[in-house]
Amino acid sequence: MLLILLLVGAVGGFVAGLVGVGGGVIFGPALFFAFQAAGVEDPVLTPLTLGSSLLCTFAASASGTLGQLRADSVDRRTALVAGGFAAVAVVLAGRFVATQPWYDKDTFQVLLAVLLSVVVVRMVRQRERAGPPSASGVRRGTGALAAIGGAAGSLASLAGIGGGVVLVPLFNSVVRLPMRVASGTSTAAITIITAVGVATYVVLGLGQPVPDGALGYVDWRGAAALAVPAVVTARLGVSTAHRVNVRAIRLSFAAVAAVVAVRLVWNVLS
Repeated sequence: MLLILLLVGAVGGFVAGLVGVGGGVIFGPALFFAFQAAGVEDPVLTPLTLGSSLLCTFAASASGTLGQLRADSVDRRTALVAGGFAAVAVVLAGRFVATQPWYDKDTFQVLLAVLLSVVVVRMVRQRERAGPPSASGVRRGTGALAAIGGAAGSLASLAGIGGGVVLVPLFNSVVRLPMRVASGTSTAAITIITAVGVATYVVLGLGQPVPDGALGYVDWRGAAALAVPAVVTARLGVSTAHRVNVRAIRLSFAAVAAVVAVRLVWNVLS
């Protein structure tokens, strides 16, 4: 099991650096299946998966952000404003998950599968905005960034992802950042989102019957098996993203997201 988690972590980190989604679309399902196989059940299973996935995503996105900053692929104001509003949404949505018993493992899987399916369609059909960002071309209105950040933060808490599946396409289509800058800015915002998310799930899980090795709703040992290789491969993903065709970046993410969505639906139905 440890070898599988290390491999999944390496893949998740690479995907995080490549397309700016944080890797949560891979970490979340992997942790869910690992915890389930270890005998963890609701009401602990779902929040434990979410909190631990956010820790993995934080590690990968923090590593990727360093590479994106060096490549000058981060719109700093967009990342800070959207990430700040997302952080508020993370706290509120995390509280919702921890107090609503009907938000169980099946609901979590269905939500994540639907979300991934929508993103697959979006990424396949999306057109790239060519050229570098400019003062006249980029939209950084606080209202739009607040809405984008709020949506990303809510999904981060509800689905255990960094919110990049919302941030990347909206930064490209609404904020009008070129895809590579949208990916880099998303990675930076995700670092803020997931840092707050991890702290939130630690606090919400204090005093709960969590497994040994967990602090609140964050299993540090399980997350470390994914996060350590992800930190290394996230930088590789960043460098690869700046050498390959932009459409290839979108399609590679869409392919990964589609496979994960099918696996989640299959798990619910079976």
